[in-house]
Amino acid sequence: MMRTILAVLGVALLASSALAEDKYVKLVQVSSGKVLSVADASEEAGAKAVVAKDDGSKSQQWKLEKDGEHYKIVNRKSGKVLDVEQESLEDGGSIIQWDDKAEGNDNQRWSWDGSGKERRLKSKSSNLVLDVAEDSSVIQKKLEEKAKGQLWRVEEIKE
Repeated sequence: MMRTILAVLGVALLASSALAEDKYVKLVQVSSGKVLSVADASEEAGAKAVVAKDDGSKSQQWKLEKDGEHYKIVNRKSGKVLDVEQESLEDGGSIIQWDDKAEGNDNQRWSWDGSGKERRLKSKSSNLVLDVAEDSSVIQKKLEEKAKGQLWRVEEIKE
Protein backbone atom coordinates (compact mmCIF):
# COMPACT_ATOMS: atom_id res chain seq x y z
CA MET A 1 0.00 0.00 0.00
CA MET A 2 2.75 2.43 0.97
CA ARG A 3 4.67 1.67 -2.24
CA THR A 4 1.54 2.42 -4.27
CA ILE A 5 1.07 5.77 -2.51
CA LEU A 6 4.73 6.69 -3.03
CA ALA A 7 4.56 5.66 -6.69
CA VAL A 8 1.47 7.82 -7.25
CA LEU A 9 3.12 10.77 -5.51
CA GLY A 10 6.27 10.30 -7.59
CA VAL A 11 4.28 10.26 -10.84
CA ALA A 12 2.33 13.36 -9.73
CA LEU A 13 5.56 15.24 -8.99
CA LEU A 14 7.07 14.23 -12.33
CA ALA A 15 3.90 15.27 -14.12
CA SER A 16 3.89 18.67 -12.42
CA SER A 17 7.56 19.15 -13.33
CA ALA A 18 6.87 18.29 -16.96
CA LEU A 19 3.87 20.61 -16.96
CA ALA A 20 5.97 23.50 -15.70
CA GLU A 21 8.61 22.96 -18.40
CA ASP A 22 6.18 22.67 -21.30
CA LYS A 23 3.73 25.45 -20.52
CA TYR A 24 3.52 28.87 -19.00
CA VAL A 25 2.53 28.92 -15.35
CA LYS A 26 1.76 31.32 -12.54
CA LEU A 27 4.07 31.41 -9.52
CA VAL A 28 1.84 32.11 -6.54
CA GLN A 29 3.22 33.40 -3.26
CA VAL A 30 1.49 31.16 -0.73
CA SER A 31 1.04 33.66 2.13
CA SER A 32 -0.57 36.44 0.06
CA GLY A 33 -2.09 34.54 -2.86
CA LYS A 34 -0.50 37.12 -5.17
CA VAL A 35 1.50 36.11 -8.23
CA LEU A 36 5.02 36.81 -9.40
CA SER A 37 4.84 39.68 -11.88
CA VAL A 38 6.93 42.37 -13.53
CA ALA A 39 6.37 45.93 -12.25
CA ASP A 40 4.15 47.96 -14.57
CA ALA A 41 4.05 45.00 -17.01
CA SER A 42 7.37 46.32 -18.32
CA GLU A 43 9.32 44.61 -21.08
CA GLU A 44 12.50 46.52 -20.19
CA ALA A 45 15.66 44.86 -18.86
CA GLY A 46 16.07 45.83 -15.22
CA ALA A 47 12.34 46.03 -14.44
CA LYS A 48 11.64 44.91 -10.87
CA ALA A 49 9.96 41.63 -10.04
CA VAL A 50 6.96 42.17 -7.75
CA VAL A 51 3.97 40.27 -6.43
CA ALA A 52 0.59 41.52 -7.61
CA LYS A 53 -3.05 40.53 -7.71
CA ASP A 54 -3.57 37.98 -10.47
CA ASP A 55 -4.99 39.78 -13.51
CA GLY A 56 -4.19 37.08 -16.06
CA SER A 57 -1.71 39.27 -17.96
CA LYS A 58 1.28 37.82 -19.79
CA SER A 59 3.65 39.75 -17.49
CA GLN A 60 2.46 37.39 -14.73
CA GLN A 61 3.15 34.21 -16.70
CA TRP A 62 6.42 32.30 -16.59
CA LYS A 63 8.04 29.29 -18.21
CA LEU A 64 10.39 27.14 -16.15
CA GLU A 65 13.09 25.95 -18.55
CA LYS A 66 15.43 23.25 -17.28
CA ASP A 67 19.14 24.12 -17.46
CA GLY A 68 21.13 21.26 -15.93
CA GLU A 69 20.08 20.94 -12.30
CA HIS A 70 18.50 24.40 -12.29
CA TYR A 71 15.80 26.38 -14.08
CA LYS A 72 15.74 29.65 -15.89
CA ILE A 73 12.43 31.39 -15.30
CA VAL A 74 11.29 33.16 -18.47
CA ASN A 75 8.62 35.86 -18.55
CA ARG A 76 6.00 35.32 -21.24
CA LYS A 77 5.50 38.99 -22.14
CA SER A 78 9.12 40.15 -22.25
CA GLY A 79 11.01 36.92 -22.92
CA LYS A 80 13.47 38.04 -20.24
CA VAL A 81 14.57 35.87 -17.31
CA LEU A 82 14.32 36.27 -13.56
CA ASP A 83 17.67 37.66 -12.38
CA VAL A 84 19.37 38.67 -9.12
CA GLU A 85 20.26 42.32 -9.80
CA GLN A 86 24.00 42.98 -10.25
CA GLU A 87 24.73 39.39 -9.22
CA SER A 88 24.18 40.36 -5.58
CA LEU A 89 25.03 37.79 -2.94
CA GLU A 90 23.51 39.96 -0.21
CA ASP A 91 20.39 39.36 1.84
CA GLY A 92 17.77 41.77 0.49
CA GLY A 93 19.18 41.89 -3.06
CA SER A 94 16.61 42.92 -5.68
CA ILE A 95 15.12 40.53 -8.21
CA ILE A 96 14.63 41.88 -11.73
CA GLN A 97 14.11 40.63 -15.26
CA TRP A 98 17.09 40.68 -17.61
CA ASP A 99 18.24 39.30 -20.93
CA ASP A 100 19.30 35.66 -20.64
CA LYS A 101 23.10 35.42 -20.51
CA ALA A 102 24.86 32.56 -22.28
CA GLU A 103 27.70 32.56 -19.71
CA GLY A 104 28.07 33.77 -16.13
CA ASN A 105 24.36 33.23 -15.58
CA ASP A 106 24.27 31.67 -12.10
CA ASN A 107 22.34 34.74 -10.89
CA GLN A 108 19.65 33.78 -13.46
CA ARG A 109 19.30 30.14 -12.47
CA TRP A 110 17.01 28.79 -9.77
CA SER A 111 16.21 25.55 -7.99
CA TRP A 112 13.31 24.34 -5.88
CA ASP A 113 14.02 23.94 -2.17
CA GLY A 114 11.72 21.58 -0.28
CA SER A 115 9.11 19.11 -1.37
CA GLY A 116 5.40 19.16 -2.04
CA LYS A 117 3.30 21.79 -3.78
CA GLU A 118 4.61 24.73 -1.74
CA ARG A 119 8.37 25.24 -2.04
CA ARG A 120 11.05 27.90 -2.04
CA LEU A 121 12.90 29.16 -5.14
CA LYS A 122 16.63 29.34 -4.44
CA SER A 123 19.21 31.34 -6.41
CA LYS A 124 22.09 29.25 -7.76
CA SER A 125 24.57 32.09 -7.20
CA SER A 126 23.64 33.25 -3.70
CA ASN A 127 21.79 30.24 -2.23
CA LEU A 128 19.22 32.75 -0.97
CA VAL A 129 15.49 32.29 -1.61
CA LEU A 130 12.80 34.49 -3.11
CA ASP A 131 10.89 36.56 -0.57
CA VAL A 132 8.76 39.69 -0.72
CA ALA A 133 9.58 43.10 0.79
CA GLU A 134 6.96 45.38 2.39
CA ASP A 135 6.59 47.33 -0.89
CA SER A 136 5.66 44.09 -2.76
CA SER A 137 9.01 43.95 -4.57
CA VAL A 138 10.65 40.53 -4.78
CA ILE A 139 14.01 40.17 -3.05
CA GLN A 140 16.33 37.38 -2.00
CA LYS A 141 16.57 36.44 1.67
CA LYS A 142 18.12 33.80 3.88
CA LEU A 143 15.93 30.73 4.12
CA GLU A 144 13.76 30.78 7.22
CA GLU A 145 11.79 27.58 7.83
CA LYS A 146 8.83 29.45 9.36
CA ALA A 147 8.71 32.27 6.78
CA LYS A 148 5.54 31.60 4.78
CA GLY A 149 6.38 34.57 2.54
CA GLN A 150 9.14 32.43 1.05
CA LEU A 151 6.79 29.69 -0.14
CA TRP A 152 5.67 29.55 -3.78
CA ARG A 153 3.25 27.32 -5.65
CA VAL A 154 3.16 26.60 -9.39
CA GLU A 155 -0.28 26.86 -10.99
CA GLU A 156 -1.14 25.87 -14.54
CA ILE A 157 -2.56 28.62 -16.72
CA LYS A 158 -5.90 27.67 -18.18
CA GLU A 159 -5.95 28.76 -21.81
